[in-house]
Amino acid sequence: MTPFETFQSYIAIKKHFTEEAYDVVKYHWKVRSGMASFNKRKDRYFFEKLARHEDPRNFMLANFVVNENAWVRDITNNDNAKKVYEDWRKKVQSLSYTVQNDLSKLDDDFDENFKVIDNQHPKLLKLFLGKDITLETLVVLTDLVGCLSMWNKKLADDPVWQSLSLKIRKYLPFLPYDKERIRKILLDKFSL
Repeated sequence: MTPFETFQSYIAIKKHFTEEAYDVVKYHWKVRSGMASFNKRKDRYFFEKLARHEDPRNFMLANFVVNENAWVRDITNNDNAKKVYEDWRKKVQSLSYTVQNDLSKLDDDFDENFKVIDNQHPKLLKLFLGKDITLETLVVLTDLVGCLSMWNKKLADDPVWQSLSLKIRKYLPFLPYDKERIRKILLDKFSL
């Protein structure tokens, strides 16, 4: 990628994770920004540095999943950003294994993990917020079960959930997983 393409990808992915209406997949990573605006930026150096990374888009993606308001300087001049990317890459490459490990922390009654009682967070969400399961597991399970719309209704006044709901919906297109394989893991674990 060129530094300008990296800049455009950065703007696109930042908009994707922070703006409800923008979808980076739908718009094919296109944003309204020209070379003139790129050349005026004082932080061009960071995009030049990021463009030299082996996988700039996924590097940015991994860091935006953790912090949707990350600045390019934070992503390129931070050892933690490298660790975030490496951890993300490991989780995504072994997603079935990650999900399978996280399933051991769930209630034995599968449905109980998704129930919202008295406007309280469901068990699955509490496990994520307590850092007991990964965001990837949360995204995969909410996608397979299809519980987001129900949670959105029941937790409509919960600011923590509103922010997390957006993150789940925005992250899902970047998390390709084998639905049949994960479904089989769920069936084996919970005897569904």
